[in-house]
Amino acid sequence: MALEGSLRDFDLFSLFNMIKIQGKNGTLVLSQGQEFVKVFFENGEIVGCDSNQVRMEDRLGTMLVRLGRLTGEELLGMVQVQRQTLKRMGTLLLESGKVTASDLQDALFNQATSILHRTFRWVEGDYRFDSMLPPDLDRDHFVPIPVDTVLMEAARIQDEWPEVERRLPGLDVPLGKSPRAQSLHLDIDRDVSSVLDGKGQMQHGSSGLTHEQEMVLSYFDHAQAIKDVVQISRYEELDTCKAIADLIEAGLLEPITGDAPKVVRPWVLDGHPDLVPGEWEASRLLWPIVALCFLLPLALYVPHHRGSMNMGLASLQPVDVRVVPEGPTRLRQAWALRMASPKDGGVALAKDLGRPLNGMNPVPDFSKFPDPMAQAAVPPPEPVPTPKK
Repeated sequence: MALEGSLRDFDLFSLFNMIKIQGKNGTLVLSQGQEFVKVFFENGEIVGCDSNQVRMEDRLGTMLVRLGRLTGEELLGMVQVQRQTLKRMGTLLLESGKVTASDLQDALFNQATSILHRTFRWVEGDYRFDSMLPPDLDRDHFVPIPVDTVLMEAARIQDEWPEVERRLPGLDVPLGKSPRAQSLHLDIDRDVSSVLDGKGQMQHGSSGLTHEQEMVLSYFDHAQAIKDVVQISRYEELDTCKAIADLIEAGLLEPITGDAPKVVRPWVLDGHPDLVPGEWEASRLLWPIVALCFLLPLALYVPHHRGSMNMGLASLQPVDVRVVPEGPTRLRQAWALRMASPKDGGVALAKDLGRPLNGMNPVPDFSKFPDPMAQAAVPPPEPVPTPKK
């Protein structure tokens, strides 16, 4: 029997802790509106995680790019190979030698924890636990995650997130570099060739920012919303938002008035390299063109009889052809008229109905014929003669 209920009655911390203590095997499905998350447990440990918003298989390459283990161009090439072979992205990356098994494990771990930490911020929703596990779990590269590790990090995020959220203008607000930030020389942009050649020494901290803050600031070379930066950042969502809040308070990032220019990152959507979620919209001329395609044939149509070549538009004209039944239908109609009006065979009735008969009703008037069911008159029996004595 499946365990199900509402997260208002049984929160995620208690639910995960119960599964860990009892060492359960199965799938926990969490849903909130149109979003759902699946967490797979084996012996009370997390052995997989999936979401309809961020699918593990489709976003694995993106996570490797975020971790700096793969370039966008290399990922695009692997996407093309995946379409031809229909193999898993992780399998193709390992076979190509572009990433190691350790890189793949790190990507799967970061992807799963990112989904779980975001899910722990839900304040309402439903849950359902079934003692069934899918057979296609990636047990070779997904290292089981202890529940305590997830709970400790989720508790920290839950405590710090309200303060970070208060410091942000909104996840949908586009931000851009201020003039001060544009003139700032970042350590991550410095030429390190002299250091590699042994001709100089690397200097750190000249910008006054941490390496994490410099990395997040570099994502805003083009103005974009905070939620878009979270998708491409190599750091956790909380750490990325904290760095953005610090940069805003330092005057290095500022809200952009109007619509922010959209930056196309072809590697964000693994399924199609030319499309990015939320960056496609219909042209303003679409609906006027659709309306013109419907109205133009009607405006140019010249009415004809029903024999017009354009039978679709000709059908809009009034019916001027009398439908004449044939065969058995005509015979049944004649019988019905004869029975309804036996005196004249229904000729007048057919005329009133708009279906006049050609001549007389072909069905004969059987009332003029003898009744075959009537018994013939029997003559009275002759009297039996009495014998004479």
